[in-house]
Amino acid sequence: MPSPETVRARRGDAESVPAVDNMLTFDIEEWFHANYDGLALPKSAGGSNFRANMDALLRLCGETGSKATFFVLGTIGEQYPDVVKAIVREGHDVASHGYGHELAYRQTFEQFYADVKKSVDILEHVTGTKVIGYRAPSWSIVARNLHYLEALERIGIKYDASIFPVKTFLYGIPEAPTHVHKPIVGGRELDLFEVPMSVMNVPGRRVGYSGGFYFRLFPSFLIKRTIEAANRQGRSAIVYLHPREIDAGERKLVLPYKEHFIHYYNVRGTKAKLESVLRRFRFVSVTDHLRRCHGLQA
Repeated sequence: MPSPETVRARRGDAESVPAVDNMLTFDIEEWFHANYDGLALPKSAGGSNFRANMDALLRLCGETGSKATFFVLGTIGEQYPDVVKAIVREGHDVASHGYGHELAYRQTFEQFYADVKKSVDILEHVTGTKVIGYRAPSWSIVARNLHYLEALERIGIKYDASIFPVKTFLYGIPEAPTHVHKPIVGGRELDLFEVPMSVMNVPGRRVGYSGGFYFRLFPSFLIKRTIEAANRQGRSAIVYLHPREIDAGERKLVLPYKEHFIHYYNVRGTKAKLESVLRRFRFVSVTDHLRRCHGLQA
């Protein structure tokens, strides 16, 4: 397997790409994990391509010299411990995505604490490493439950990556800072970093561009141009995807038109687009970025 330096040396237009490390993240869950209202979820994965998709993501990271943070559900840690161990073996970070993909803003503070703690305990047992990061399912840390970050602090989490500085029908804090910062809750600066999702500005609003539906929606040239613009300003971009988003043959939920469009649009082209972006830019884990650029001690 080529070293990261060798891969980067082979990249086209290498001199035109600013030397900024971007952050690569994956939300590790099954094909049926979603949080739309009224959605009846299956009781089992039943014929899932999860293992094959995880193999493909790890292989792609290795081939492009990219390192990533994998936000893993506790249930995935229970059902696929070998896959979670492989993530660590390949030099990536494992962080928490909660236990069972429940929306944080529909949990009480105590339920949220117990959910995250359970997932952290499972993942630490499987990997033998400390879990210091968290991302809420469906970006479900919003303005009304921002104080839930205090639960993360109590657990020992050192960074949160749950806030999307946009507004959608499911999530978002449109007025949230767009840079890495230590959030203030109840007049107190928390002892953890907030790593908000990347956005671009269009007339009158912020819009995501580098993950999930946005990554599948926008053409590759626009994503690359926007990452490059951020890097030229010394800012890192964050990419995020789910295993199901690189596999058009994965099982699918039965959803209304709008939700189906959001969940599955252009899945067929996502893997090639991801590879193109990874070969164009440098990517590290969230932990590595915070250590290098923000003085994280963990």
